[in-house]
Amino acid sequence: MSNMFSITNIKNRFISVIAPDIPPLPSAHNHQLHRGNISGAASNYQLRMAHQQKKPDKFAYARPRFLQLLTIDELRASADHNVRPIIVPRDTNLLPWGTGYAECVNSGKSEWNEDQAAFARQVLSDPTHTHPDLPYTYFGIFDGHAGYGAALAASHQFHHILHEKLVDCLELLLSRESDNSNQESVFPHPSQFHRRVSKDELIIGALESAFFNMDSLLAQDRDRYRDAGGCTACVALFINGKLFVANAGDSRAVLSQRKISIACVEKKTTSTAIVPATSSEAGADIQEVFAVPFSFDHTPETERHRLLTVARLKPHLMEKQYAAMEYAKRPHMKDLGQRILCRQGTMKGWTYKTLTREDLRMPVVTGEGKRSRLLGTLGVTRGFGDHDLLAINTGTQIKPYLTPQPEVVIRDLSKIVSIPDENNEDGDYGILVMATDGLWDVSENDAVARTVFQTLAKYPTEKHRYTMVAQELVARARGKINDSGHWRLADSKAAATVDDISVIVIPVYQYYKEHVEWEKKYAELQQKRQSVICPSATEAREDEIFLVNGVEKAHVEEEHEDDEEEEVVVEVNRQQAQATIDLEEERHSNIESIKEVVELVDNELTEAISALYAADSTEDDKNSEKDSTVDTPEKTNKSTQQQQQHHRNRNRKDKR
Repeated sequence: MSNMFSITNIKNRFISVIAPDIPPLPSAHNHQLHRGNISGAASNYQLRMAHQQKKPDKFAYARPRFLQLLTIDELRASADHNVRPIIVPRDTNLLPWGTGYAECVNSGKSEWNEDQAAFARQVLSDPTHTHPDLPYTYFGIFDGHAGYGAALAASHQFHHILHEKLVDCLELLLSRESDNSNQESVFPHPSQFHRRVSKDELIIGALESAFFNMDSLLAQDRDRYRDAGGCTACVALFINGKLFVANAGDSRAVLSQRKISIACVEKKTTSTAIVPATSSEAGADIQEVFAVPFSFDHTPETERHRLLTVARLKPHLMEKQYAAMEYAKRPHMKDLGQRILCRQGTMKGWTYKTLTREDLRMPVVTGEGKRSRLLGTLGVTRGFGDHDLLAINTGTQIKPYLTPQPEVVIRDLSKIVSIPDENNEDGDYGILVMATDGLWDVSENDAVARTVFQTLAKYPTEKHRYTMVAQELVARARGKINDSGHWRLADSKAAATVDDISVIVIPVYQYYKEHVEWEKKYAELQQKRQSVICPSATEAREDEIFLVNGVEKAHVEEEHEDDEEEEVVVEVNRQQAQATIDLEEERHSNIESIKEVVELVDNELTEAISALYAADSTEDDKNSEKDSTVDTPEKTNKSTQQQQQHHRNRNRKDKR
C-alpha cells in the first residue's frame, strides 16, 4: 500500500511538471476579494462590493519591471504553486550597485503573488542652477493582502509621491554658500525659523507625508477602480550620505554586519555568531556576524497599547461587539459573577474584576505572536489601503484602527569607520536585507546575517554575488516539497513558509562610495565657481589693461573650453570695475556741490545777522539821548523799562 502511495505521488509530481496547475491571468470575473462576511440578508455593503467587482483594475497585474517578465506565459510560470520557481533579474545591471533581488510565489495561499518591489534613482535639481543636483536612490517592498491591487499601486506610484515631497523642501535640502546668503529664496532660511529644523527632519517628514498621501490616494481610487485591498510598506531611501528606512507593517529591514577581530577574542553576546574567516590557517582572524534591526513589526500584539487606546477613547468603533480588555484566561458563560484576572484599556499591570456579560465580548486584540489578530480578522496594523475591510462575522469597520504612519530609522554613513587593510567594507557598512514576512516567518535576523556573509564568501568577486545572496535566502525560506506535497525547511523537518517571499539585498558601501565621488565633484565645482565669480576689482582691472594694450597672456599650456569662459568673466569684471569708478566720481562731484550750497547759505545768514545787530545799536543810541534830556521819576522808570526791553531784544538776537 505504501509503495502504491509513493508511486501515485511521483506520478502526480511528474504530471505537474509537464502540465502544471497554472491559474489563469486575473480578470474581472475571477478576481476575488477576501473581505469581511456579513451574516443575514444582502446589505448595502454587499451590493457595493458587487458593484466594485465590475470596475477595472487601475494597474494590470505584473511583476516588478526589473524582472522583465513581459509575456503572459512568463507571468503564468512565475505563479506556479506546485513548482514555486525562484525568480531573479535577468539583467543584474538594472539594479544599482549590484543590488540583489529574488522572489517566490506562495504555495496556494492566494492565486497570484501579492508581493511587489520597486526602485527609483532620481535627482533633485535646483531651478536657479546655483546649487548642484542632489541625487537619491529609493527601494520599496510591499506585501499585499486581500488582493494584489494596493501593493501594485504602491510600487507604481509611491516613489512619485515621495519625489514631490522632497521637491517641496528642495531649497532647504540643498547646501548653502556663505557668499550667497544675500540671495532671495523661495523658502525662508532655517536661521529665520523660531525653531531649528534639521535636514534629517525634513526628509523624515517627506517620508511620513508620502505614506499618508499614498493611503489617501488608494481611498480616492475606490470610486473609479476595483477595491485594491491593502498592503504593508518598507522603504529605504539613500540620500545625502545617509540611509533612511521607513516601515509600516510586518515587512522588515535588517542590516547584516560583520566585524573581523583576533582569533582569541571572546563572544560578546549570545546573539552574535562567531565563525572563522579561514579554516586553513591556525590562529586566523574570526568574523563576528550580527544583525541590526532597522524596522519593527506592526502587529496587533506589538501595537496592543495603541489599539486599546483607540478603542477606549472611541468606544463607538467597537459597536458593542468587542471589549477593550485583555484576559489572562478566556472567559466563558459559566464564569459569570466570578472574579477574573484581566487588564483594561492601556493598563500595563493585571487586576481582578467580577465578570459581566459585557466582558464576554470578543477582545479587540486576540491571539499572540504571528497569530494575533485585530478584531479577529487582520494580522497587521499599519500600511496602505483596507478602506473597505470589515471584521469577520460582525461587519465592524477595521480601518479606524489602522494607520499608515511609518517608523523611520536613520544611519549616518559618514560616521562609520572602516579600515581599508581589512577589506571589510561590506561588514562595516553592512548589507541591508529588506524582505516581506514570508522570509521572517521562518528565519531569525541573525540566521539571515550568517547566510548573507556565508554566501558572499562563496562568490568573492562575482558581479552578481548579491543576487546569489537573495536567491539563497529565498531558497532556504521556501524549503523543499516532500512526498506528501508539503513544503519543509531543508535543515529541519519544520514547516517552510507558505506565503509569498520577496527579498532585496543592498550593499550599503557601494552607495556610500558613490556618494563620496559626488561630494568630490561638488567640492571641485564650488571651488571653481568661487574662483571665477569672486575675483577682486584690482585683478579685473589688470586683466582689462592686458587686453586693452594688446598684451597676450603668457604661453597658455592647456587649450580647452575654459579660455572662452575666462574672456567672458574678464569682460564682466571690466564692466563692473568701470561702473564702480563712475559711481565713485559721481559721488565726489555730488559732495562738492553740496559743500558749495552749504557755504553760500552760511554767508547769507552771517550778513543778515550783522545787519540786524547794526539796526538795533542805532535804535538804542537814539533812545539813550532822549532819556538823558529829561530826569524825572517817570523818565527814570521809562528808561529802566527800555533797558529791560533792550536786554530782551539782545537775548532774542542771540537765540536767532
